[in-house]
Amino acid sequence: MKTRLFVALLLAALCAFPALSPAAQPAAPAAESAALTTRLALRDLWVEHIFWIRNYVIANQAGNRQQADVASQEVVSNATAIANSIAPLYGQPAADQLLKLLAGHWGAVKQYSDASVGNSAKDKQAAVADLTSNAKALAKFLATANPYLPEATLNTLLAAHGGHHIAQIDELGKKDYKAEATTWKHMREHILALADALTAALVKQFPDKF
Repeated sequence: MKTRLFVALLLAALCAFPALSPAAQPAAPAAESAALTTRLALRDLWVEHIFWIRNYVIANQAGNRQQADVASQEVVSNATAIANSIAPLYGQPAADQLLKLLAGHWGAVKQYSDASVGNSAKDKQAAVADLTSNAKALAKFLATANPYLPEATLNTLLAAHGGHHIAQIDELGKKDYKAEATTWKHMREHILALADALTAALVKQFPDKF
């Protein structure tokens, strides 16, 4: 019921934009529509993740505490939305556990950003270690929950994602905006691929829901 409601709400939101409205497109099977809507929803959530973290990094380096605080709050809000998106399928305890892991990911990225501003090599190294450890924990959690998500593959994807955060922070700190633009492009493409992989695994594991 919660999954159907989730899909229905997302379809309603899409209908607010005529060019994207399902009604403006040829009719598709319900299962395909549900899977597509979930794919688009997860893509949007994960792109917001990198968008708000980038906003935090820029504000943090500029010394704009008000902007940084708002961006930080949005990162947490987004992480909560990502975690709660799995609750209809895996239950709220699993969603809560995912939120803790996402909080660990954000905490490590934030620590690296803050350490970069403070020019603390020791804190940056600690942040990288935490980010690496968190990627392994996230991969294990997701692979345990879904047999269609290989742990080794997930760890590679998540480690690369963490590497994008680090590269972006370093490039923005050096004011190498051209390099950061390239990193952002790769980061966005990578996070979309990750979101698509999660959606595909969900559809395979819960065919009756899609």
